[in-house]
Amino acid sequence: MLNNDGWLDSMHPGPSHKRPRRRPLPTAPCLCRTLPPLAYLDTKAQAQATMARKERILADSLATALDSQLDAAAPPPPPPERTPSSSSASGGFLASLTGQKRGTGLDKKGGYEPYQVLRAIERRDLMLLNDIKMHSFDLLVSGSPLPLVYAMRLGKSHHDIQVFLVGAMSRRVNDTTDDELALMEPSTKATLRALRANLKIATSASLSGPDGDTSLLSSFLQIIVMLEGTKFLHSATQTLSLALRTPLAAKPVATAQALMLKWVSRELRDKQVASVDEYLANGTGDLVLLGLWSVAQDQVGREAEEVPLYFFARDDRIQKAVEERLSLLRRTSPSSLARMSKPLRAQLDTALEVLDQRSLNGRERIERLRRALDEGKKEGARGDGVGTAGRG
Repeated sequence: MLNNDGWLDSMHPGPSHKRPRRRPLPTAPCLCRTLPPLAYLDTKAQAQATMARKERILADSLATALDSQLDAAAPPPPPPERTPSSSSASGGFLASLTGQKRGTGLDKKGGYEPYQVLRAIERRDLMLLNDIKMHSFDLLVSGSPLPLVYAMRLGKSHHDIQVFLVGAMSRRVNDTTDDELALMEPSTKATLRALRANLKIATSASLSGPDGDTSLLSSFLQIIVMLEGTKFLHSATQTLSLALRTPLAAKPVATAQALMLKWVSRELRDKQVASVDEYLANGTGDLVLLGLWSVAQDQVGREAEEVPLYFFARDDRIQKAVEERLSLLRRTSPSSLARMSKPLRAQLDTALEVLDQRSLNGRERIERLRRALDEGKKEGARGDGVGTAGRG
């Protein structure tokens, strides 16, 4: 017998009986691995932003630093021959001390190739790079890509190579001889321009962070003086020679400070200018001495020798040059020295005395010089006048 109750119920539907809904379970998602703390995320974000900013600054600096073509440089002289025994012995000994492998050394032609520089940078071969610096320095500041740019793009692992390259460039600036600057041959000018391009990149990259290194700025500014400083120095010397004739009204020291600040501000940003106080002070004192010596040449005549402008802002070379020329006049032409006016003698005497006080920093010396020349407040006398300059 068939059971038709279900079919009959479907024909006459009654009240529906729906099942009650189950209460949904509370959602409690969990992660297999916890997220890092917010401080860690902030640190990583700042590091990535700094790296991106450095890459952008590096690209901009490379584009602006190489915008002018370098002069055609004369081929470098062949490196001096080295005896195999001495070179191998010294190289092996130094390599054993540093724990590094020896470089590939000079090729068959007695010189290095650009690819050897890049390969030495990749391998962090300081021995080979030092040998290249000694025999083929131009390879460290030229090429495509520039060795410094190549080392910077390799990252923190090659920071010691970056320091080595920048140190070699700064040392090359300081070791530039007076004869090289006086002759200024095309090869010397090409090397200086290459150094300028590299140092501009180095200073821009190192100053991109809050704790940037500013030690290269003085070398960079010195390169600018060597290449383009003649026009500025001639103009500044003429301006100060006029101001020194009426110092209380024209304020020559304040004028020299303004001229230096304006000139440096063309090459550096504001925060960079604030970090080269000592260079600014040294340059200000040199400008005052150049102005005083220009007035002395007008009064004395041909007997007063020129002061080389490439001495500018190189330690105390301007000061020593002025003292030597005064001493020479005292020995060889006392009558010419007697034609120098008493106000000029007093100004020279005061300037040489104040700038010779090396126990004071640059800013303090310039402040004393300003009070003495611009305001007429003397704080002491040098002795028996400029006639004794250079004695001792």
